Amino acid sequence: MPKISKKITVSCSINDAWGVLASFHTISDWANNVSHSCFLSEQKIGVGTTRRIQTGNNTVTEHVTVWEDLASLGYEIRGLPSVFKKVTNTWFLYPHERGTELHLEIEIVPIRRPATPVASLGCLAFARINNGMLSDLKEFLEKAKPLNDLKEEVLLLSSRLNQLESDDA
Repeated sequence: MPKISKKITVSCSINDAWGVLASFHTISDWANNVSHSCFLSEQKIGVGTTRRIQTGNNTVTEHVTVWEDLASLGYEIRGLPSVFKKVTNTWFLYPHERGTELHLEIEIVPIRRPATPVASLGCLAFARINNGMLSDLKEFLEKAKPLNDLKEEVLLLSSRLNQLESDDA
C-alpha cells in the first residue's frame, strides 16, 4: 500500500489547528484547491461525518473514518478512478516548540496487486496536493484566522460600546 506523509510547523495552538480541521465542511475557506465544500451528512462531527468537495469540475465525497479530538482526523476519499480500492487522507497534530506540527498522510490501496505502480503514482500526485494543503492551512492559521478573530472582537466591542451609550441616553 503506497503511503506518503508530508509535514509542516504552524505558529498556533493545537486547539486552533484542530478547530479549523474539525470544522469539516469549511475546507474551501482555506484550501486553495477546493472551490466548494459542504456537508452531505446530518452528522457534523466524528466518525461518519461526510462532506462533498469540488475542485474545478471534479467532485468527490470524503467520509470521516478517524476522529480523535486534538490528535487526528482521517477520511476516505470516494469518487476517484476504480483502480483505487481505497484512498485515505489522515491529519495528525503534534505539539511543537513553535506551535503545532501538522502531518498529512495519503494512503492508497490498489484494487489489485498489479495496480500498485499506478497507486504509487497516484500517491505522489496526492502528496503534491497535500503539500499545498499544508501550506494553505499554515497561511490561514497564521494570517487569515487571527485577522478574522480580531474583526469579531472589534465587532463585539463596538456592539457593547453602542449598548453602553444607549443605556446612558
